[in-house]
Amino acid sequence: MKKRILEYFLFFLAFLTMLYFIVLMSTIGPGFRFNYMWLFGSFSFLGIALILRFSKRGFEWIPKPFLFMIEVGILAGCFLFIVVEGMMVVQSRKKPECEADYLVVLGAKVNGTSPSKILKYRIEKAAWYLEHHPNTKAVVSGGKGMDEGISEAEAMKNELVKLGIEEERIYMEDTSTSTKENLEFSKDYMDITNHNIIIVTTDFHLLRAVKIAEKTGYKKVEGLAAKSVWYLIPTNYVREFLALVKEKVVGNI
Repeated sequence: MKKRILEYFLFFLAFLTMLYFIVLMSTIGPGFRFNYMWLFGSFSFLGIALILRFSKRGFEWIPKPFLFMIEVGILAGCFLFIVVEGMMVVQSRKKPECEADYLVVLGAKVNGTSPSKILKYRIEKAAWYLEHHPNTKAVVSGGKGMDEGISEAEAMKNELVKLGIEEERIYMEDTSTSTKENLEFSKDYMDITNHNIIIVTTDFHLLRAVKIAEKTGYKKVEGLAAKSVWYLIPTNYVREFLALVKEKVVGNI
């Protein structure tokens, strides 16, 4: 009975991940390589389910010590994933306690010269804060990708000005290509020891951004979360988990 329930559950996961892969391909297209993780996951779930359904031995051919190690590894990975995801959610829900001297607004994809939806949400959150805190300045941070018409920093500055933020309050850091570089290069525009600094980025990204900032030397740093694009929530949170693990391994957090 337990085996049959597991089979159905795996078939359901295979269907769900394939459906999500199709949604991603139809909305953001094939250029985002992480999309294919969902396709790989779908085939993996389907393959395991078929083995359980049609193989008499199932996975009994695997030596029990190795099977035990695999099971422990899967359980440990699931536990780590749940803990890290919980930390990401907690960080995204924190409200800044101090008024910022500077916002650091982190870049994201630019489509030609227009911000992507995820970047637009970051810009809107930054504009909202700047409107309510007229003494706060902003550092918009992000370079120009090969497939972008202008730098992410320029796109953010243009949109903030359109939203009524005075141009003289906005500084552009337009050479960075990663979150670490965003925060490293932005240090040139402010005193990271004495200024209160708030990082504006999407909710799922905030934990990593704040941790990298602290590692980079920011002394008074908090986060302000912009909302996610709803249909990208699963892929962004899974991808961000892997990014956090990588940053920890390489020593950036």
